[in-house]
Amino acid sequence: MRILWEKAVVATFCLYNTYKIKPDGNLAFYFLISIIFSLMMDLLNNKKIKAIIYISFAMICFSDTLFVFYLPLILYNMYLDFSTYIIFSLPLIFMNFSLSNSFISVISVYLAAMTKKHKLILDENKTVRDKLKGETLYLEKYNKQLKIDKEKDVHIAILTERNRIARQLHDSIGHVISSSILQVEALKIISTENNIIKNLNTLQNTLKNGMEDIRKSIHNLYNESLDLESQIEKLCNKVPTIDTEIIYRIEDNLSYNLKFDILSVVKEGITNCIKHSNATRLRISLFSQPKFYSIIIKDNGNNFDKKALLSTKGIGLVSMKEIANKYNGFLNYKFDNGFKIHLTLMKG
Repeated sequence: MRILWEKAVVATFCLYNTYKIKPDGNLAFYFLISIIFSLMMDLLNNKKIKAIIYISFAMICFSDTLFVFYLPLILYNMYLDFSTYIIFSLPLIFMNFSLSNSFISVISVYLAAMTKKHKLILDENKTVRDKLKGETLYLEKYNKQLKIDKEKDVHIAILTERNRIARQLHDSIGHVISSSILQVEALKIISTENNIIKNLNTLQNTLKNGMEDIRKSIHNLYNESLDLESQIEKLCNKVPTIDTEIIYRIEDNLSYNLKFDILSVVKEGITNCIKHSNATRLRISLFSQPKFYSIIIKDNGNNFDKKALLSTKGIGLVSMKEIANKYNGFLNYKFDNGFKIHLTLMKG
């Protein structure tokens, strides 16, 4: 918009000078031709073509010196495109010299120089603005990730402490109560009075119920202490050379044994990817369906050691199949643009 207004001012002065020199001439013709040349400079981007057009305008000035009075308008564009090279066009002014035309030419070049400088400043500001915006977005993302990591660390610390408490309860209170139950049983054997035996039975039942409650509580603590998603992320973080994507869509409260079995399958899938494939990407997907759980492990490897991969040694695919059978599920695998394992575990 700034260029348009400045060129409009320069064109107005050029028209006025032409009118002063030749008031009875065909001023509209000169004005329109000059405007066309100027607009062509604005629309074209190829500097070679622009140079040809500038030369064409110079030839027109030689053929009709009245076009010299529109040279300031052309100089405006020429400075924007070629800067100091406009000095080669200055001799044209002396073909039909006019002090006012020379003054307008200087003003036109000055305006073009200020506009060019202003444009450079704007471009620099845009670059700095975009850089700052990018850094701001990065910092926001980084801070968000730090917050998530902190929450995960706190959550893992809580789960670890729960696990420790569960072990301590199992090792201390559980053993004490178990020993008490055995001692009560021994007392029942050596006791002869029915009243004492009855009281011992009551005490034994109380201890057994308490022991059962403790076992359930310990089982729940163990179950909560194993965060499946976090454990899978830990496994993936141990292989930074492979770009790993985790899709976790399980919201059900899984049992400890099921979590452990799924974790074993995922661990074996990662191990297979490292040992038997040249994969660079690995996707681990866990989904909860109405009737079953679906675990899909897919890599992009293309150089497989199929013999080693299908071996029955270690956990391997055989153990994966055993886990599938344990939950009345099934295991599928195939080599197709990578190695894919699909494990289905039935619910209930």
